[in-house]
Amino acid sequence: MSRASELVAAFDVFNGRYRRAEVEEALTLREEITPLLIAVLDQIANDPARYAAEEHFAEPYAVTLLAHFRENKAHLAIIRAFRIPHEQLDSIWGDMLTETLPALLCRTAAGDYSAIMDVARDRDAYEYVRTAALEALKLGIACGEMPREKGLALFASLFDETLAESGDYFWASLVMDLLDIYPGELISEVRDLFVKGFVLEGNVSLREVDEVMVKGYDAAMVRLEKHREWRLPEDVHSYISWFASFHEQDRVVSQPRPSPINSQGQKKKKNRSKQKQAKASRRKNRG
Repeated sequence: MSRASELVAAFDVFNGRYRRAEVEEALTLREEITPLLIAVLDQIANDPARYAAEEHFAEPYAVTLLAHFRENKAHLAIIRAFRIPHEQLDSIWGDMLTETLPALLCRTAAGDYSAIMDVARDRDAYEYVRTAALEALKLGIACGEMPREKGLALFASLFDETLAESGDYFWASLVMDLLDIYPGELISEVRDLFVKGFVLEGNVSLREVDEVMVKGYDAAMVRLEKHREWRLPEDVHSYISWFASFHEQDRVVSQPRPSPINSQGQKKKKNRSKQKQAKASRRKNRG
């Protein structure tokens, strides 16, 4: 068995601790370990019920390393692995759905956001997979991989009333991401969603829209940069070492950092919690 295979096998066994040393070693074996990590995602996509039942644990390491490598070959594999039935989606991915998926999509897109747009536009996709796709678009703008003008054009194409029912969280998420990048010429479309009752003010309010517009573009760009630093950390360990299942002493170095700003991203997280759509990871009960 190759060393890369041994590392993936180790990731797949839960021991209550974050495998920091193994992750560090995996970083030195990119070419050899990449196809093995993609194979983990293929297992999930091909038979999610079996994967969940067999109690695997390699998936957070696989997607984190692939995203850190910015491996474009893994982009569609990641999307497939998250577009599985809701029951297995929560069981397998837990908090990674809302905490990490936007960054995974952004870091593996290589500037091509067409597959991400397909997810955002798919009414049959799980609500928070769609909103993760929206945030990935925002992160693409924030990290400079996509010109803001192109990003705004993509967001503009999503003001299509056939994409979701009135009141669906999709619309609130669309508004919140636009507020983070400054809606500019799309402000009329944003306000129109409120007028038509598509956005529930319990998720985001017109007052918040007005505040962003008053503060202006430059202030929004400052907040967006801070959001990028928070959502796209360069430290690979920051993505998964915070899992509640890992022992406290293994989580000291890479604690999940609270957002440095009162961003719409933080508000999204609170809304998800209130709606009880993103359940806590099953790993919190293991040890």
